[in-house]
Amino acid sequence: MNKLYNFNPGPSKLPEEIIHRIIKAINYYTPINSSILEITHRSKEFGEILENIEKNLYLLFNIPDEYKLLLMQGGATFQNALIPYNIPLEKKIGCLVNGHWGKKTFGDYKKVFRNVEKFEYSFDSLDSIYEHEYSKFNYLHVTSNETIDGIQIRNLSKIKNSNLIVDMSSDIGSYKFSFENISYIYAGAQKNLGIPGVTVSIIKKDFIVENDNPAYLNLSELTQNNSLLNTPSTFSIFVLNLVLEWMNEMGGLDYFENKSIHQSNLIYEFLDSYKENFLVLDKSEFRSRSNITFNFRNLELNKKFIEYSKELGIEGINGHRSVGGVRVSLYNSITDDMVSFLINNIEKFLVQVK
Repeated sequence: MNKLYNFNPGPSKLPEEIIHRIIKAINYYTPINSSILEITHRSKEFGEILENIEKNLYLLFNIPDEYKLLLMQGGATFQNALIPYNIPLEKKIGCLVNGHWGKKTFGDYKKVFRNVEKFEYSFDSLDSIYEHEYSKFNYLHVTSNETIDGIQIRNLSKIKNSNLIVDMSSDIGSYKFSFENISYIYAGAQKNLGIPGVTVSIIKKDFIVENDNPAYLNLSELTQNNSLLNTPSTFSIFVLNLVLEWMNEMGGLDYFENKSIHQSNLIYEFLDSYKENFLVLDKSEFRSRSNITFNFRNLELNKKFIEYSKELGIEGINGHRSVGGVRVSLYNSITDDMVSFLINNIEKFLVQVK
């Protein structure tokens, strides 16, 4: 059997050392003299895990004191309901749409705010997002990385709105950013921070207002209960804790940003050197470093290449069903050896199909 080279877009590969730590804790987690699967969320030991997560998140992202942290269930899709239901209806909301997930968020927001405005950009028009003035909006939603479309907006502080709501589900932890114009960040853990089941939210305190929402749609209640309003996803939170510790041990955002730049450059430079074979987004700061999408110019080769790759143990590189093609996801756990193996075999495949 071939070694598995897991490039899945999510849930994604976990670092091998994290998997070993997980296996050990499932068998026996010393602090509770039992399996981590049996830990209760009301225990002192679980409280220590939550404290460690908070410490490592603040360290990793250099989070200012005026922000609160929340760990929730429901993924980014749940946030599309939670967030608008916690914004007073008289506020003006804008949605910057640069791909599939931003469009989905706009559709959900519109069910709450009938007059929410959409600003839709294609890859070719993204430069103008920094020119547009969004100051009339109390909040502007942005999806920082569109996994399906291969589009990424990293320079969030250049967007002309002082209260951004950012879906960072697929690129959190892969580059440094400023909090100067950010009110709310959310990210499902299953790309860079762990496994499905927990969503990390970083919320400016002045975003949180009193309301009469049901408990799990009420940010005020959720924050007052410090992620323990109800039984949380204890195992997912445990894995999040391990991954955050690992990220800080590896060198924090400096390390992972340099790694992201290096690995994505290797693949883009290869694809650009074979332009006669590939259709790939033009060079731009908006090329995603997290999800590299491309097509063979001979579209019949897309399926053949994916089948060829599976035989070698390369998994998860088929493009989203809505667009097809090839998608390579370079999350934090992807190694340089994996990237080299992929590039070498794309080259070998091109020789075979000449």
